[in-house]
Amino acid sequence: MQHDYAVKPLDIYVGNAWQIFNAGFGCDRAEAAMFAVIDLLREFEELRPDFLQRVSLTLGKVDCWGTEPGAVPRELIELAIHELRWPEFLQLIEHRRLSFKHDRSHIALLEAFEANWPDREYYQRYQG
Repeated sequence: MQHDYAVKPLDIYVGNAWQIFNAGFGCDRAEAAMFAVIDLLREFEELRPDFLQRVSLTLGKVDCWGTEPGAVPRELIELAIHELRWPEFLQLIEHRRLSFKHDRSHIALLEAFEANWPDREYYQRYQG
């Protein structure tokens, strides 16, 4: 029952991040929604397969920016990689690299694993 309870806020937080990005705002405005996802994933470990499935759906698309149901904003994927460092992310990134040989987006995804991730500067949480 706890899983069903936790999936609903996951959908809401991911949806909120999408709405903010689709309205033309950046990470600074979507940060609260994205960290809400991270916090929820830490609190409810049973959401891990659900989130990874959504990431797989997103990274399985050529542009990996699509807003189809179940997809995750790429910025949120990168933040989740940086914060959670789940080994499954590496498998999904490698699958993307092999599936779309001329696409270079996997590089930014791999960089998110680094402690000094270049995109940290876009998040207030990492400032100071």
